[in-house]
Amino acid sequence: MHFMIVKDYQAMSQQAFNVIAQSIQNSARPVISLTTGASPMGLFKLMVSAVNDGSLDISKTVFLNVDEYVGDQNAVYTVHTFMFTHFYNQITQRPAYFDMFNAGNRNKEYELLRYKQVLATYPRDVQLLGLGTNGHIGACEPGTLFTASAFCARHEESTIQSTMKLYGVSRREAPTEMFTLGFEEISAAKIPLLIASGQSKAEAVRRLLEEPVDEGCPASFLRMHQNFTFIIDEEAASLLSEETRACAIR
Repeated sequence: MHFMIVKDYQAMSQQAFNVIAQSIQNSARPVISLTTGASPMGLFKLMVSAVNDGSLDISKTVFLNVDEYVGDQNAVYTVHTFMFTHFYNQITQRPAYFDMFNAGNRNKEYELLRYKQVLATYPRDVQLLGLGTNGHIGACEPGTLFTASAFCARHEESTIQSTMKLYGVSRREAPTEMFTLGFEEISAAKIPLLIASGQSKAEAVRRLLEEPVDEGCPASFLRMHQNFTFIIDEEAASLLSEETRACAIR
């Protein structure tokens, strides 16, 4: 595990960008799987800037995503909307290929099988992940079996409330299901890259690092991956013991 504590959100975004940029530059056909939401917003801005100023060549890069809400593909909360708003419509260079779960596919089993084939075709160099306040990664909520393969998950209430707050939607409008990679697919990436920022994530960070690996804290699964990279800011690290903090790369 590579564990880093940095000053603030901006520094976290920069360090995550460095990991992704290095993977893109060092691979003949890089495959980067992303996540969306508030945590990676700064990272997306750095990626757009680097692509557009010519310092990051993505012409041979494949981009995928870890999950997608079930619903209208063009709804404000979907991964599809986020990716086009904050990345694909902002960059001046096209990637080699991109794909994600189809939010509107009513045949959920078919969509899961389709996306598994995409993953098999494009082995991932980096799987970017965000950390939920309840310890979830992707849509793998507490209690998800560590043997889980890609599936359609039902959200816990804390996740629904986070979606409502982030996208300004009502409880009725908020999605309750999400296509997601399971632990099987997450662990297949060469580098699982987890980022967390802010006081609201501090308890989940503490549980991940200081309690036993357990399905009650899904993100703790990542500790079993030899290349797991975890980047957090000082606020997210605020509940960690001095012993744990001493293990961090500075």
